[in-house]
Amino acid sequence: MAQQSQRGFRRFLTTPGGRILLLVVAVLATFASYAYISFIIAIPAILLFGLALPIWAGLKRPRYLALAGLAIILTVAPVANVVFTQEILLPVGSTASATGATFANGTPLMQNATVTPYTGSTSTNFTWTVTIFPGNHPLNNSTPVRIDLYISTCPGATSTTSPFCTSGYPFIQLENDSLPNVTTPYTVRFHYQIGTVGIWSWQMGIYTNNSTTKKAFFQLLVGDPTYNGIEGPVVGSFADIYFELLPEVYFQDFLFLGVPFYCILLVYMLFKNRERRRKDAERRALGPVPPAGGAGPTPPGDQLAPLPSTSRAGALATGGASTGGAVSAVAELNCPKCNAVVYAGEKTCWKCGATLPGASKGP
Repeated sequence: MAQQSQRGFRRFLTTPGGRILLLVVAVLATFASYAYISFIIAIPAILLFGLALPIWAGLKRPRYLALAGLAIILTVAPVANVVFTQEILLPVGSTASATGATFANGTPLMQNATVTPYTGSTSTNFTWTVTIFPGNHPLNNSTPVRIDLYISTCPGATSTTSPFCTSGYPFIQLENDSLPNVTTPYTVRFHYQIGTVGIWSWQMGIYTNNSTTKKAFFQLLVGDPTYNGIEGPVVGSFADIYFELLPEVYFQDFLFLGVPFYCILLVYMLFKNRERRRKDAERRALGPVPPAGGAGPTPPGDQLAPLPSTSRAGALATGGASTGGAVSAVAELNCPKCNAVVYAGEKTCWKCGATLPGASKGP
């Protein structure tokens, strides 16, 4: 009973409705793993639901599998981008400078660094705020003397030639060199209207004078682990940010999902072609196959006498019929559509299903 249900389900998956169901399941599984977990988990998801499950159901044609994979990739990217855009628009928390002995005296020198508002338009005047604790200056250093704000579309950029950044990226630097010479904490603010739509990031750097070397000591806030940048602000509407992110999401989608999918599909096609060639060789080894509907082997007592050579030639010329008796001449042919090896008398090609020349088409 269970086997019958399984066969029925597999037959359903090969119907148009079943193919749509397979495609929807593959898109949802790939999207959920890609948008909410990781692209690493999305790779086995697309291979399982977009390749292995259709093959199990009997949908083994490489062209169908390739088109199904393309449909999954093209659908997942714009849907997942909705989630990525929402994440970009979420404010990040405050940050501080390093706590190591080289950078601070017990606790960070810069604390509670933020930008407000986190999202805005081209006319928004954004405010960057940081609290400085002069007593936490590094060892052998005096109180802070200058603090800079760096704003850029390249995360972590502190100049126009920062690493990881391409040439020509927007970069803004604001300076405050009039810090008070006090020992109590105080707040420093920067105000700036960016005026350009995009996803921006920022960083702050503070200088203290080294009392031993008499040179300025410089340190930054602790940002993300890759670029040491701090996200924000985001300038523009949801649609602005969505379409700015979409090309990059498509690129990552094709790179991390498309490349593994089509590599596995290529390997599958190579194995299928090898199997098809093996079966074709086995068919050749079996020799001629009687035409469909033939009478089968002739009993020994009813074998016809051999025809003269001229009659044999005439029989072969007329497809095996002669006035002296019935002779079946079976020869190998090539399918006019896919060039597979077939035999005379077969009505359709075993490989592609095309009607063969000379096959009876009915009244």
